[in-house]
This record gives sequence, structure tokens and C-alpha cells, in this order.
Amino acid sequence: MISERELERRLELARQNCELEPAFFRYLLDARVYAHAPVSDDHPRPRLFQFRHPDGFLAVPFFTSLEKARPPAGITAKIVPLSGRQFLELTRGASVMLNPNDGGCVLYPEEIDALLKAGTVARIEEIHLKDEISFIVSDQADPPVWLMPYLMGLYAQLSFVQAAYLLEVASPQTPDQRGLLIALGVGPEYAERAVRATITDIQPLCTRDDVALDITTFDPAKGRPAYLKQRGVERFYGPPLD
Repeated sequence: MISERELERRLELARQNCELEPAFFRYLLDARVYAHAPVSDDHPRPRLFQFRHPDGFLAVPFFTSLEKARPPAGITAKIVPLSGRQFLELTRGASVMLNPNDGGCVLYPEEIDALLKAGTVARIEEIHLKDEISFIVSDQADPPVWLMPYLMGLYAQLSFVQAAYLLEVASPQTPDQRGLLIALGVGPEYAERAVRATITDIQPLCTRDDVALDITTFDPAKGRPAYLKQRGVERFYGPPLD
């Protein structure tokens, strides 16, 4: 079994270099991790504690070392050692968070499925767009038609995604260099999961076909941002939003 020290060393390397994240998660599958369970529980299947993440969703915490897993004062729980694979199989369908007291990292259900099935997690590079961002929206977008059924099937499974739009955009400085942008209408508590589920699902396809694709989100409760009201914006999932 992989040592706690080596696991934490690799975690720190992955934090410093996002390109090492997929390798770390593959390594995690064969490492020992620790979770919290009720002290007395006669349920036939082991049950683990959850907590409410600051973003509003429930997550199952787990830890890279016995020391990090010690419950805080006032919390009564037993520490359960598992392999990373056992833990992820046991919590399948839930979101999990590694070392929550240290800032940790979250894995969403779609990423866990991909890790268990294929031994990989998609690399994520965050972008932050505002209504005032300066880009040109092409009014003659040429989307990859083969990609739309994958996305529509995915969003049909993610009840929190209310709408999805596709834009072909370019920088004013380089108007001939166009790229695709997907804008998802999703509440802020599910925004990160929606983006990461999308990337997890389609990154292999985009890599195979050399398609560059960025994703952003907006809160439907606040209406559509100005950039989604321009010509050339195509809504391909969900009802129209004002």
C-alpha cells in the first residue's frame, strides 16, 4: 500500500502543477485513505458522514492521513481506512472532498465515474467571464454538429442545467482566430459541477477531433447576460430565457 507521506507529496505536486492532477488521481485509487463513519451503525452497508460544502452541496470528506482524519472537537465518529478505489466505489453518486480542512479538492459524481471506469480525470483550466468582457460574437457560427447530441444527452441527466448556448467568438485584436464558447444557465451552487461534468464528458472527443472549446456559466435567476443577446448565439438546450 502506498505510504501516507508519498500520497501527500504527490498531492502537493499536483497542487503546484495542474498537469500532474490526472496522474495523482490515478495514484489515489491504490492509496489508503480515511473516512468518517458513525461509531455505532447496524446498517448492512457501511455509511459515511457528509458535510455541507460552502457552495451549498453535500460532500463526503476523506483524508490522506490518519492525522488529518481525526474528527474535530465535538464530533463523534470512527475513522475508517479504505483504498481510494474502495472509497470511491462506496460513495459513487455523491460528491467527495479530499482533506477539506486544508482547502482540499472536490470530485463530482461524473468525475468519479470517469476515474473508476477509465482511470483518468479531465484537466480543468478555469476561465472567468463577465458581461463586460470584450469579444466578438460571430453571426455565422459553424458548430461541430457531432458534439451537440453528447451535450444534450449530458444536460438531460443534470437537472440543475437549465439552458445551454453556443457561441463562436474571437478577440477584437485577432478577429480571424475564432473559438467555441458554451454558456450554461445554472445556479451558482452547481456551476462548477456543470462545467466539470461537461469537460469530463467531451474532452476526449474534442482532443480526438482537435476542437478548442471554452465553457462559462451564468445565473438564470438574473436573466441572460448581454453577450447572449447578440446575433449568432445558438440556444441548443433548454427553454428560452429572458
